[in-house]
Amino acid sequence: MENLLINLSQWLSDEREILDQLAHDVATSDTVEDMVTAKQAYNVQNIKVETIEESIHFVEEAK
Repeated sequence: MENLLINLSQWLSDEREILDQLAHDVATSDTVEDMVTAKQAYNVQNIKVETIEESIHFVEEAK
């Protein structure tokens, strides 16, 4: 279980970095079309981060 938590935590860290970059992309978009595209990618990535966070909580509770 401990290895699983370590792996999930590292994955979460990596995915949060991607999320931060996407947030930057939204904020610095040159056109509305680019902003909408970046925002959609941000939303998908945010769901991924939330899912990993929920997985970590689930594993912690199962310990």
